[in-house]
Amino acid sequence: MMNLEVLLVSAALTGNTTLRDIAVAHATTTMKNHIRNDGSTWHVRTAQGYSDSSTWTRGQAWGVYGFANMYNWTRNTEFLDTSRRLATDFNAPVSQRPADSSAATIVASGLLYLAQLEESGSSNAQKWQTAAIQILNHITALAWNEPWQSLLSNGTVNKSSNNCLTGTTYGDYYYV
Repeated sequence: MMNLEVLLVSAALTGNTTLRDIAVAHATTTMKNHIRNDGSTWHVRTAQGYSDSSTWTRGQAWGVYGFANMYNWTRNTEFLDTSRRLATDFNAPVSQRPADSSAATIVASGLLYLAQLEESGSSNAQKWQTAAIQILNHITALAWNEPWQSLLSNGTVNKSSNNCLTGTTYGDYYYV
């Protein structure tokens, strides 16, 4: 979902509408095949995420941002509605899992993007903005680690390979 903008920008710059069609088809397929009825997302079995029935939070965050971005480019309200649904569901259990600072920063950016797309001053815009600021405050308190070579600690690259509690460039990117 995060790379679809490359196709959309390329289509806009070149006039090649096939690139736009590919981006829209991918987003539509993802919307149909990777989002549960309750608004949570799944990913490749337990290779990513806490369990098969939980939400992979970084994937969920990419969906919030990516579907908001797809709406911004296409004005297809299904994409906006999907971003809203994803923004309301993060059901990974808190115990027995590492925090993922990258998921927090990506979803905060996605929520701020979503707030910009809502009607100015609406309750939804305020709700998304408030949630984003709270998430950023919490992740800063948890993961800001000045001696590290990255801005934030507590990133999870791949939990099943025990590659967690580390810095990630993508987490830092969305943090700033």
